Amino acid sequence: MKVALILFDVDLSKFNLDNYYKIGVDRGALNATLSSIPLDLSIGDFDSVNDKELSLIKANSLNLIKLNPIKDLTDTEEALNEALKISDDITIFGGIKGNRIEHFLSNLTLFFKFNKLTIIDNNSKIYLIDKKTIIDNDYKYVSFFSLDNNLHISLKGFKYNLNNYNLKITDPLCVSNEIIDKCGEVEVDNKTLVVLSKEDRKL
Repeated sequence: MKVALILFDVDLSKFNLDNYYKIGVDRGALNATLSSIPLDLSIGDFDSVNDKELSLIKANSLNLIKLNPIKDLTDTEEALNEALKISDDITIFGGIKGNRIEHFLSNLTLFFKFNKLTIIDNNSKIYLIDKKTIIDNDYKYVSFFSLDNNLHISLKGFKYNLNNYNLKITDPLCVSNEIIDKCGEVEVDNKTLVVLSKEDRKL
């Protein structure tokens, strides 16, 4: 079963979460509650909700874990540890936008611990690949970032194709490419590549 971690800064009406084990993370649990999405688990220190909102969250959750606000891990990472008890196929809904840039940067570091993680919001999607992958033409722009100076990438079906190009960590060449065919083909040589798709074509 796939696991969904639900944060607050995302429009849940864009997604079908029926087949997910659903975890509301702190104020994200309120987002799910207000969106009429029942939760399997709510977790957080809940310092961002009031007593009335917390009561609503409890009524909408099969289980609830209230964390000590003085802790070493973020609410999201605590939620990820709970999610791993269910599956390693985890999607975080939210956590890309908002005015808490430190939380976004913290979420990006999670990819070093959870390599099957996906982070998605209203019009962006971030995930990792390490082999030949087909990318659907759902987003206007697709960017690629290497985590290894010896990574080689080939692209087909894109506005700017590549053939066995050595994409270094500091190389911006693969920012804001576009898929011009029905799908794009990405091939890497067993190194980790970050894929960031942006601007949902359905908007």
